[in-house]
Order: sequence, then structure tokens, then C-alpha cells
Amino acid sequence: MIKYRKFQFGWVIAVIYIIIIVWMTLAFIYQWGNNPLDKYGYIFFMILFGGILSAFYGITVIVTDKHLLIRFGIGFYTKKIDLSKIKSVTVLKYPVYYGYGIRFVPSGVLYNVSGRYAVEIRLKDKKQVIQIGSDDTDNLKLAIETGIAQTDRPE
Repeated sequence: MIKYRKFQFGWVIAVIYIIIIVWMTLAFIYQWGNNPLDKYGYIFFMILFGGILSAFYGITVIVTDKHLLIRFGIGFYTKKIDLSKIKSVTVLKYPVYYGYGIRFVPSGVLYNVSGRYAVEIRLKDKKQVIQIGSDDTDNLKLAIETGIAQTDRPE
């Protein structure tokens, strides 16, 4: 059963990649530069940048009875975490230079598409942490903590 579900659109990522795609299309149509793109180069770059855009245009975070799921874009990348393996959950503000996407940060891995706040998850069996960028950190933290409490409860 789903306890929490939130989709967050990555405006910065979407705008940057749309600008790149439009610029490359105009460069191809008008053959700008000394060595303009040929048809195959244009197709390659459209597939590349279109694929990146579809993979990282947003993030969906789902908390169920037993799992936490993090899914980017159309689902090329999905991370599944057992709630029973989570030791602690905190909210933090991270530096702007950490950026967007799937980022390796000093304490672990950051999954983010916009904003500067994240829910930090420490796992019982690992030293590294997982940070999930969200514009709804308080509700996400509450949903994870509620799920942890339910998984720790004896049946």
C-alpha cells in the first residue's frame, strides 16, 4: 500500500536541455559554423539529449509499507530501499554546487532534480548515506519514519 507519492519536475534540467535541443535543431537547419552537423550527427545528438531529458526531467518518490522507491524520469533509473534497513532520517540543506541528477557527494549519493533541501537516509549496514532532494521534505520524512515504525513492530 502506498503511504506517500510525490512527483517533482526538474525545471532547470528541462529548460537547459530544451534550449540545447532547439539550438542544435536551428544549427542543423541553417547549417551554422565552418563544419556544420550532418544528418547522422544531428540524429545522434537528438537521441542523446532527448534520452537525457527523458531520463532526468523529474523524480518520483514513493513510500510503501515496506519500501522506499526513487524513480527518475520515465523510469530508466529506479532505486529501491527496504524500510527495515533504514537507521535514521533527517532533513538537511545542501550546498548549491552539489547540483542536480544523481550526484556523488562527500557523505554518499544525492538524488535531486531541483531545490536545495533533501531528506538524508542513513542505512543500518552501510556508512554512506542517501539524500533525496525534495520540495516536500517534512512529509517525506514523516512517511519514511512512519514506515520504519511499522516495519519494526512485531507481527
